[in-house]
Amino acid sequence: MAEFKNDTKAKRYYWLQLKTDFFDQKEIKLLRKIAGGDTYTVIYLKMLLASLKDEGKLYFESIGDDFAEEISLLIDEEPENVAMTLNFLETKQLIEVVENDEYYLNRIPEMLGSESYSAERVRRHREKKKLQGNASELQSNIDVTKR
Repeated sequence: MAEFKNDTKAKRYYWLQLKTDFFDQKEIKLLRKIAGGDTYTVIYLKMLLASLKDEGKLYFESIGDDFAEEISLLIDEEPENVAMTLNFLETKQLIEVVENDEYYLNRIPEMLGSESYSAERVRRHREKKKLQGNASELQSNIDVTKR
């Protein structure tokens, strides 16, 4: 029987950090103003999320006929909408073709956040310990002068 290692040490959590002015950026405003722009904006956000583990890179694996079709399968969007979004992103230099099969969403470095499983576990432990440390202070508020 195969022995499976506990892979929690290798786990890493990623998140996308949007600045408060994300929707105020000229490129995003322009994208939202074109017909279907709200859909294209959601597609862009889904692409950003899909690229987090590879630090902004998306790969064409030749499963679909082209990159747009493959991304549409990945993020569950219509291929035509993905193609329009990709065209816009390339025009506004928000995506770069690194190689024939590699694409890079170049705004991701300023939006990427991550932490390891152990860092997340330690953070939760410290929060729990902090709450337990406040237990005596919280309980001391129970005694109220009776009239």
